[in-house]
Amino acid sequence: MHVTKTDLVDQVYQAIRKQILSGTLNPKSPLRQEELAEQLGVSRQPVSHALVLLEREGLVSDYGRKGKMVAPIVPEQLRNLYQVRGAIDGLAAYLCATRVNNEVRSLLNKLVDQGDAAAGNGSIQSLALADIAFHRALYERSGNPEIMRLADQSWSHMVRSMHQVLENQSLRSGIWDDHRAIAEAIIDGDPELARERATEHANSAGQMTYQRLTNS
Repeated sequence: MHVTKTDLVDQVYQAIRKQILSGTLNPKSPLRQEELAEQLGVSRQPVSHALVLLEREGLVSDYGRKGKMVAPIVPEQLRNLYQVRGAIDGLAAYLCATRVNNEVRSLLNKLVDQGDAAAGNGSIQSLALADIAFHRALYERSGNPEIMRLADQSWSHMVRSMHQVLENQSLRSGIWDDHRAIAEAIIDGDPELARERATEHANSAGQMTYQRLTNS
């Protein structure tokens, strides 16, 4: 199978991005092109292009003579992103509740059950994926494609913070109670309650993340 230059860059981009989001590559970790190229079995050129893409995404920082490093996690930025997501998630939940049908009811119940299972199996990666799947389901069924576009811009930063915050096992207990409450409001066709619960959930998550990252 022929792999184009664009495909190869994307593969390298996705591989490095996955290591950053999972915390395998910690904040301020140096990103040496030679080492990454050897690790991924490619030349330096696709690595160089991939790092440019990751820098545009805010996951990589250029420190001049020190070279490129994994961007730091900035608590204030995360708090601001969660405030914005509170508004987005509230709107998505509201719109979803106005359009709810049996397919949406079944899907939300399934996703909440999967989230509960992920919270119990001890895998932060599973928990992060379950969280993304739940919220993307609301965005996709809101009827407003701009919600997904806006939300996608912040997910990478939030997933990084999840891996740090949720290392604390005690913070995982009951984390899906909020999701279940949001789902129940949507299933009941109550747009205002769905918006209130989704907004409150994002704001609470943002505050918890900020406190955890700043040890305050």
